[in-house]
Amino acid sequence: MIFGRKSKGPKQPPSKEVDVNPAEAAAFDSHLSAPEIEKIQSTLESKLLEKEVEEIPTSEIENDQSELIPEYKVGKVLRQGPWMHPFPLIVGVSIIGLLVALFAANLQINRLSEELDKTDYFHAPPNLSQLITHVQKSTMVVTCGNSQGSGWVISLGEVIDTADAETKQIDKMYPGSVITNYHVIEDCVGDRRAVTTSNGSRQYEAILFSTDEENDLAIVSTKLVLPALEISEVPSPGWWSMALGSPFGLEKSISIGNVMNVLENQIVSTAPINPGNSGGPLVNSFGQVMGTNTFKVRGADGFNVAKSASLLCEALVVCDDPIWNN
Repeated sequence: MIFGRKSKGPKQPPSKEVDVNPAEAAAFDSHLSAPEIEKIQSTLESKLLEKEVEEIPTSEIENDQSELIPEYKVGKVLRQGPWMHPFPLIVGVSIIGLLVALFAANLQINRLSEELDKTDYFHAPPNLSQLITHVQKSTMVVTCGNSQGSGWVISLGEVIDTADAETKQIDKMYPGSVITNYHVIEDCVGDRRAVTTSNGSRQYEAILFSTDEENDLAIVSTKLVLPALEISEVPSPGWWSMALGSPFGLEKSISIGNVMNVLENQIVSTAPINPGNSGGPLVNSFGQVMGTNTFKVRGADGFNVAKSASLLCEALVVCDDPIWNN
């Protein structure tokens, strides 16, 4: 159905008839062409229409309340409710997708962070600076006359019950225990109190507690008690390694390398050592002691040897269980 404008205009008054002589009209028409006649008729009709409109009262025009209705075809319209509108649905799905993506990204970031923070024996630790500081706190300078070397702090229990009274007294007076090389304190064997220890600029009174000349190891007891280092598991070739000590008197020095090989009770490492490193710790990426730096092979490139931690149980320490089960 097509809608248009409703018309409420007034009835048109009858048009006035004009008497025209037929003979005159025929004579007049004979002098005009067809286009001219049509033009004259059109002009007359326009004039008559304008006159009729002028005669319509103004009040009737104002009372005409008809409205213009747009033309359209009437049909059945299904109106969607808010729950059916596509915009909220799209927004909701987008928000859910965004939350899922953020959750997945967070899981990935956490996994990568764990991988970065994860320490293994074959790579440098991610917290290397903290590890260096931690091990340096437990590394000491050991001096005996003109001989100077290094040592590392170990946690030992009380002396055995069968020890003599003097040994028990020394154990109480000097509660700290430091591992070093025998050749570092060799000149102090006859004068056990001639040995001194230091960590920083201050020296601390110490005493030579026990020695293992065969394995080139010794325990020095000191009045300074420092955090002890842990003992490593059995190392393997390829492990990351770090040697600490005081080469040529340069305290708190470090050098980094890898375990080249493990030969019986010796650990060969590429971490360089020099005179003054003797007695210092060779640690892994967890800061655990694998061995005591002892010597390097002259003329060889990167052939540095540390005595394994397992040798402590040979003569110096009473071990309920072997440190390493070889």
